[in-house]
Amino acid sequence: MEFGVGAGDRVERFLRSHATGRLVVCVGSASVSGVAWLAGRTPQRPVTLLIGDLQGRNFQHATDADRRTALAFVQRSDVEVRSWYRTARNAAGRSEAHLKVWAACDERGVPHAYLVGSANLTTAGLAENGELMTVADGLEHDYLSGVLQALLDKSWPAEDQLIERISGFDGKPVAERPHRRAARGGQHRQGPAGPKAQAGCGKQAAVLAVCALGFGVAVLTQAIRAVGSTRRSN
Repeated sequence: MEFGVGAGDRVERFLRSHATGRLVVCVGSASVSGVAWLAGRTPQRPVTLLIGDLQGRNFQHATDADRRTALAFVQRSDVEVRSWYRTARNAAGRSEAHLKVWAACDERGVPHAYLVGSANLTTAGLAENGELMTVADGLEHDYLSGVLQALLDKSWPAEDQLIERISGFDGKPVAERPHRRAARGGQHRQGPAGPKAQAGCGKQAAVLAVCALGFGVAVLTQAIRAVGSTRRSN
């Protein structure tokens, strides 16, 4: 990576070299400003956007202008938004889409060029962090195509959830809700509220238990003092 050249510059160079055909963008996380940035560079280009982490915290801070741009982008008929993750409640363990891949497709919708690296679709990833983005060698295309297709096959539509995230005008995380699952056979996935809700309930139960124990000790102490006082008075 050339020092002083951000990941966003590398992405723009890739887009200029492959200016037509559907664009497939897979990132671990995104932000309102990142989606708005993508919208500005693909005004008439079909896009499939897969985001692994759609938690509300990633979308808390944004200008109204970026929110409007991002919303208009997600609501376009030629834009598809998807997501995939698995929570720790599943016996297989926690996992999520975490790759950073930009794939340019030919007229048949088949990827024929790949930009891979470390940058997420956020202002930090595209313009601020030290990131690396590079065009993949042709020898890696079969591998990249297989990984990308396998991930897309088990992902689910996430347009509604991303719209909720982008629409958080109060600057607070939007309340979680279950994903709309894709109709895939046998894929067992859990929404984001599952293990976190369990963890929250566990913490609340622990606090209540400590409070109850403290109350019981206080009552017992008062009783012992009362008995002692009675004996001394007698």
